[in-house]
This record gives sequence, C-alpha cells and structure tokens, in this order.
Amino acid sequence: MKIWSLEEANKTLPHLREILSVLIEENKRADLAREALIELEERIKGDGAGMERELEYRKERLLESLAKVRQGLEQISRMGCQVKDLEIGLIDFPAIINERQVLLCWQMGEPAVLYWHDMDKGFTARQLIPSDAFG
Repeated sequence: MKIWSLEEANKTLPHLREILSVLIEENKRADLAREALIELEERIKGDGAGMERELEYRKERLLESLAKVRQGLEQISRMGCQVKDLEIGLIDFPAIINERQVLLCWQMGEPAVLYWHDMDKGFTARQLIPSDAFG
C-alpha cells in the first residue's frame, strides 16, 4: 500500500480531477442506461415483439459504460488512492500523521487535500489536517 505525503497527494489532484470528471459522467451514463434497459424490459413483458435488437443495443451500451467505470476505478486504485464515493468524487490517500496511519480525504471540488480521518472512520469524521502534521 502506498503511503502518501500531503504534497504528493496535492500534486496528484489535477490528474485525479481529470479522471474523476470522466468517471462521474460515465457512471451517470451507466445509471441512465440501466434505467432505460429496465424500462424496455418492462415494455417487452407486455408486447415487445421486435424489440430484441433494441434490448441488445441497450445492454451493450450499459456494459460499455460499466467497463469504462471499472477501468477508471482500477486506474485510480493503481495510483494508490481509494475511491470511497464515485458519485461525489470522494478519494482517500493512505498516510501517516504523527506516527499514526490515517487517510487523507479529498472530495471533487475542493481546492486541495485539507482533511484526514482515521482508517476505520469515514467522511463524517473528517478533520482539518493540522499544520504540523507532516513535520
């Protein structure tokens, strides 16, 4: 597991913002494709004769979107980051603060990595990173 410094995490943000903006949009596309597929399946239950091609097309679109999301998540994971909530762009970076293993916490839209929380806590337990946290 990669251990991040605050400086390293902040230097990674431009790349993460780029990846996450694409991922968030692709995830929304996948959600829409899933809803459209469910709707079409419901229509087919009634009288869906001749709609098989449309069903296959929608299934393919959904699978493509899901594959792109999975690839993006894997890319972020390979960087050593943890995606905690894709919908809001919440990322954690394993770090050491005052000899304690913690997670630096950043959310899409924030200007920099400003928060941390314990390994077993989450977003609601975020605290501002103390100015002396990294020596």
